[in-house]
Parts: sequence; C-alpha cells; structure tokens
Amino acid sequence: LRQARGHSRLHGTPFELHASLTMVGGTVTAGEKLFWILAYSACSSTMLVINKLAVQELPLPTVVSGAQLAVSALVVLVLKVIWPSTMGPMDKTKMVPFMVYTAMFAGGLYANMKALMLTNVGAVIAARSCLPVIVCLIEWAFMGRSLPGARSTLSLAGVVGFAGLYIANDAGVTVDGYAGYVWLFIWWMLLALQMTYGKWMTEKIEMTQWERVFYTNAFAIPPTLLLFFVTGENTEVEDTYVGENAMLWLVASCAMGVGISYSGWKTRSVITATTFTLVGVLNKMATIAFTVIVWPADASFASIAALVFCILFGLLYQDAPKRKDKGGNKSGRAGVALA
Repeated sequence: LRQARGHSRLHGTPFELHASLTMVGGTVTAGEKLFWILAYSACSSTMLVINKLAVQELPLPTVVSGAQLAVSALVVLVLKVIWPSTMGPMDKTKMVPFMVYTAMFAGGLYANMKALMLTNVGAVIAARSCLPVIVCLIEWAFMGRSLPGARSTLSLAGVVGFAGLYIANDAGVTVDGYAGYVWLFIWWMLLALQMTYGKWMTEKIEMTQWERVFYTNAFAIPPTLLLFFVTGENTEVEDTYVGENAMLWLVASCAMGVGISYSGWKTRSVITATTFTLVGVLNKMATIAFTVIVWPADASFASIAALVFCILFGLLYQDAPKRKDKGGNKSGRAGVALA
C-alpha cells in the first residue's frame, strides 16, 4: 500500500490509483487481465456498430473520426484540471515516441487502403490472422520473450488454419499482381511494428494511461485533418445530408472513442503484444461470426464452423514468459490463459 501511495504522482485519478494497488511490483492479477480484455473487446465491437450508424447519419468519415480524436484528447485535459496528476508536463521523451507511433499508424492506414484496392477482403483477413505469429517472433527476438509453449503454438496454428478454412469457403484470396503483395506486406509489417512498439512504450516510458490516450489522439488529429482535404470531404460538407439522429450517434461514437482509447492502452499494458494482437484478431472473427449467424445470406456451415473453431483455438493462448537472464532470473512473469 505504501509503495502504491508512492506512485500517487503517476496514478493520479482514483481509477488509476486502484490500478497501482493491483500492479505493485509489476504483478498483474489474472482477473485484471481478463477484465481489461473483455472491456476492450466490448468497446471494439460496440464501436464498430456505433461508427456505422454515425457515418450513415453523417456521411463524412473524417469529420466523425476527427470529432472522436478531439473529444478523447479534450477529456484528458478536463481530467487534468480536476486531478492535476492525470497528465504530467509535455516533454520530448513522451512526445517523440508517440509521434513515431502516430506515423506508423498513419502509414499503416494508407498501406491498408492501398492493399484493399489491390486485393480482396479475404487476403486482408488472411494476413491479419497471421499477424500474431510475426508479433510473437518479434517479441522473442527483440523484447526478451520466450517462444510460445506447445499449447500456445497449437492455439496460433489453429487460428491461422481455421481462418484460412473460413476464407477458402467464403471469398477466397484475390491479389492483383505484384503490387498487391507488396502493399499487403507493407501493411502487415507496419501493423506488427505498431503492436510491438506500442507494448515497448508501455514498458519503457513512465506515464499514466490517460497521457497515452491524450498523445495518441492529439497527434492523430493533424493526419486526419490532412485526409479531410485530400479526400475532398471539405467540398462535400455543404451538400451533405445530415440525418435526424446524427448528433446522437456522433456523441455516442465520441464517448466510445474515449472508452476504446483507454481500455486499449490499459489492455496493452497488462498483456503481451502477441496476446493483444490475438485479441484484435479474435474480435474481428467474432464480429464476422455474429454477422453470418444473424444474417446467414450465403454463409455455409463449414465457414461458420471455421469461425467458431478459430475463436476457440485463440482462447487457448497463454502469454509467453520473459526469458531468464544470465543470473537465472526471469525479467517478467508468465501470463495466464487468454480464456
């Protein structure tokens, strides 16, 4: 308790003070991991639905995104007024890493759009389902993690295998020439680096979760503003039809944006980069499974079964422990099963 109080400068709000009490000495309880994984998954799934409704009522995607970013950053500034320790002074040790992170994000977004132009959705899903594997190898090579055990290896193989089976029974994989493979690979690697670099920041840069929320959203505003003009949305504002419920869904999307920003960084800080990446993959597969079950359309039994088994295999994954140092001591603790 005294040690947690000693961190009161870092964990200023009551919410983050509770986090410091449960993470003294770097220990994270299994219950806390599960809570934040479920919270992030719930925010991610809900955000997808609310964003769709918001864009239907206000068909200006960069305006909706920009509002979410601005509100999330503003919420942190308001919290700073109430609890000054919510956010410390801005300095280059915090700003530069988040500038790099934002550049990765913007580059990944552009590469993803280029990849979607030259490939189909099946190719993107296939690449995304393989992402935990490369993230796992990056963590082993550069971040001091052990390779996954037999159970976790089976889990990753099952996710990749059943995702491939789903794609084979659905849209298949279509790539338009050499350029399609190049852009797909660039997007894949940028996303892998973003996942591992984000985890590195949570381990090496001492700051509150709210500071991470602020820097991520504030630094993403300029690229979004640039897209507003590059895509020509600025010329469409006056002629855009705004639905009756546009303000309702815009406010809801902004509120959910705050939730997904905080829960995303918090989840990333309590689990490995591989597990965080896998959670993202499973969220996508669960959303697809929900869609094809509720609105079957042309979905076959094989594709639905493949989605279900993909999720079940993903739940078997366990965090890889830190490798032992020369003195025989571990630099971290083994995680718990994702399930």
